[in-house]
Amino acid sequence: MVVVGGGLAGASAAYAAAKSGAQVVLAERGARAGSKSVSGGLLYTHALAKLFPGFWEERPSPVERAITRNVLTFLTPTQATSVDFFDGAFARPPFNSFSVLRATFDPWLVAHAERAGATAVYGARVDGLVREGHRVVGVRLGSEELRATVVVLAEGFNSLAARDAALEPDVSPDTVGIGVKQVIGLPSGEIERRFQLRGIEGFQMTATGLPSGVEGGGFLYTNRESLSIGMILNLRSAVDHGVAMYEVLEEFKQHPLLARYLEGGTLLEYSGCIVNEGGFDAVPPLLGDGFLLTGSAAQMFLNAGLTLRGMDFAIESGRIAGEVAGSAAKAQDGSASFLQRYHTALRSSFVLKDLRRHRGYPKLFATPRLYGIYPEMIGALLHRAYFVDGSDREHLSASLRSVRNGRVSNLTLARDLWKAMRTL
Repeated sequence: MVVVGGGLAGASAAYAAAKSGAQVVLAERGARAGSKSVSGGLLYTHALAKLFPGFWEERPSPVERAITRNVLTFLTPTQATSVDFFDGAFARPPFNSFSVLRATFDPWLVAHAERAGATAVYGARVDGLVREGHRVVGVRLGSEELRATVVVLAEGFNSLAARDAALEPDVSPDTVGIGVKQVIGLPSGEIERRFQLRGIEGFQMTATGLPSGVEGGGFLYTNRESLSIGMILNLRSAVDHGVAMYEVLEEFKQHPLLARYLEGGTLLEYSGCIVNEGGFDAVPPLLGDGFLLTGSAAQMFLNAGLTLRGMDFAIESGRIAGEVAGSAAKAQDGSASFLQRYHTALRSSFVLKDLRRHRGYPKLFATPRLYGIYPEMIGALLHRAYFVDGSDREHLSASLRSVRNGRVSNLTLARDLWKAMRTL
């Protein structure tokens, strides 16, 4: 079998298939594993622990920090309103989530696949699929063909191979996010001091409100000796507002709250990506005669507001794809009827269950008031509540009417609240 793509889904598929005894070739376009990978979220441990129980104990460690502080922040140009949740249990096995650096984590995962028996080939650009009739029987690498009973497509969003299989749907700017990320190095000990952390504890922040009115937001999380900071904005909204990603990231970094975290840091990495945020309704057909689709190539990404999930979906769907493809390869049966086991297993897994359960999230988070009016109202209301100058103080309800200032009617506010309650 052939796996296209050496990211989390592809490496997990290659590992699971090789472990079952199948012959596996992992074709990665980059010069090394992780060279093209970008992530702005966290690695939730449950999926990886199925493959590698106690993976956090390996040395050198493939992960950075166990996230114990999760912060949701609403920003205006000069204000920040945050909900700060700390849970000490998240710093103990089995942990909840880790920050990761993909340049470190991806090679670790591919190395496990190679030790299980997979062969990784780097600099291998897959230009298309090889077919016999309607059946996929391999991939094209330039002028060469690599034949296989099953091809696992795990090339990520906007996959060339998936497009060749006519599986990738037409991209809509309404459901595409454009992201940019930087890794900022800090001196030893500064991470713990600035974020009030101990040992392997970590911090992550999800923020919205900047740039005002643009759908999307920013993120910040701690690594062992660096910070990862970035933004993911809706493509249509960004174009409508005429924003440039490098400009909005700098605006985010210079916010009075964020700037103190970054002070004295050194830029180590800069990267960008696009993600599909269409949720369950954007998932294409997942298989056909001779092939499976998995991970980001199958649009398995969930923006749940408080969490951004893609890596655990990629690892779990990749594992299942590898197990099914490995069985098909050994049985020399790459038919769609045999590979239907993949879809059956995915329906029983958390992957499709969570995507289906949260299928209303894309529409909820397309509400523009979440990214301008509401953060501004929250900041203005709390400013009035905390500011004391000896003058007559109006009642809180009067302050709420003042900060709304006719921008949001009672009916609109009630509808938005009801919509959020029903969806969440």
